[in-house]
Parts: sequence; structure tokens; C-alpha cells
Amino acid sequence: MFQPHTQYRDEDFRDVTLRDEVLSHVTFENCRFTYVDATELQTECCQFINCDFTDSKWNASRHVGSSFLNCQFHGANLFTSEFEQCKMTGSSFEESQFEGVRVTEGDWSFVNLRHVSLKKMDWSHVRLVEADLYGSDLTETVWQQTDLTRATLQHAVCRGADFRGALVDGVDFSNVTLQQTKLDAMQAIQVARSLGAIVE
Repeated sequence: MFQPHTQYRDEDFRDVTLRDEVLSHVTFENCRFTYVDATELQTECCQFINCDFTDSKWNASRHVGSSFLNCQFHGANLFTSEFEQCKMTGSSFEESQFEGVRVTEGDWSFVNLRHVSLKKMDWSHVRLVEADLYGSDLTETVWQQTDLTRATLQHAVCRGADFRGALVDGVDFSNVTLQQTKLDAMQAIQVARSLGAIVE
């Protein structure tokens, strides 16, 4: 349906099914995909810019080297989808379902993941600069070598999470649930300072 190296702008694809489609090097800008069925969709090096995926279904979809920039995924179901080396900068995922999602490297900076359940996900080697994780459930998540610079973690549940090796410069750990959370020595000092301790 969508030929490689084609571009679409200001199109409404609400009545189009992307189920089982394979997209390569296709660009969509300011397009609407609300309620679309993208189950088992595969994308490679595609670009979605300012697109609306509200209440869409992405179950078992796979995306390699694709970009989703400033896109809206409000209420989207991403069950068991895969994002490998994708750029998701500025996209919003409020009320989205992330169960079984796999993220391999990539740039998720400035994303909105407020109040989203990300339980047991592995975010190692992913860039999440200034990501908004306010109130999210990060139970037993892994963040090794993740860039969380200036990310928002207030009221997040980090029970059993592993932050060892992550960059957490500028992160405020006050009002964060940290039971059994794994931290390296420098992170532990930063947590103490966030809680008002004087570390000398």
C-alpha cells in the first residue's frame, strides 16, 4: 500500500489498516492514525513526524531504525512491540499499555511516560534525557548505561529497579519509592542530597 521512499503530509488514515504491513523508508508528517490497527506492523527507517496514534493498536509490531517525533500515542496498546534503535523524541505515551515492550538502544529523550506502567522493562543503553516519568511504575526495571539526565522521577515507584551505571545528573530523587533499588556509590550520594542530606 505504501511504497518505499514516499512521503505523506496532512493525511487522515483513520480508516486504513496497517495490520501485517511492512513499511520501509516512508515518511508521514502531520498525519492522523487514530484508532488504527497496526498489529504486527513492521517499519524500517520510516519517519512519523507530529502524527496522532491515539487509541491505536501496535500489538507485536516491530520497528527498526524508525523515528516517531513529537507523536501522540495516548491510550495506545503497545503490547509486545519492539523498538530497535528508534528515535522517539518528544512523543507522548500517556495511558498507553507497555506490557512486554522491548526497547533496544535508541533515543527516547523528552518523551512523556507519566503514570505509565513500565514494570520489568530493560531500558539499558537508551537515551532518556529529560524524559517525564512522573508517577510511573518502574518496578524491577533495568537502567544500566541509560542516560536519564534531568529526567523527572517524582512519585515514581522504583521498587527493585537497577539504576547502576545510569547517568542521573539533575534527577531529583525526593518523593521516589526506592525500596530494594540498586544504586552505585555516586547515585547513592545524589539520592542522599535529594533528600536533604549534607554529604562531605
